[in-house]
Amino acid sequence: MQADVAACLAYLREHGAATVFTVAFCFGGRQSWLAAADQDGLAGAVGFYGRPAEPAERAGELKAPILALQAGADPNITAEDNAAFEQALESAGVEHELVSYEGAPQSFFDRKQEEFAAASDDAWSRVLTFLESHS
Repeated sequence: MQADVAACLAYLREHGAATVFTVAFCFGGRQSWLAAADQDGLAGAVGFYGRPAEPAERAGELKAPILALQAGADPNITAEDNAAFEQALESAGVEHELVSYEGAPQSFFDRKQEEFAAASDDAWSRVLTFLESHS
């Protein structure tokens, strides 16, 4: 997977992209954060409801700011998992923001879920702010 990210980065840079971010969901969210460890030159990594265990273990290797947007009601990612990720990022001195949306299930960002529209709107606003502040 990381070789694919490296190839994409090379392609984007060859075609004039000066600033590159990764943004992904679920398994991809975790991969987005890991790309910040494996790829030089990322401006930032955004992950929605990614499993934070491996990125937490590799926090000292992360070279880009992290935005983690977590589902507070995800049965597979606990508040403790998120707290450990945040602590690892803080200890490693990685610029980051971790937001957990209380009561929101994994895939809350799906626009079909009217019940979680406020969480989706807030998450999107945070993504845009993150991109703008790191461009």
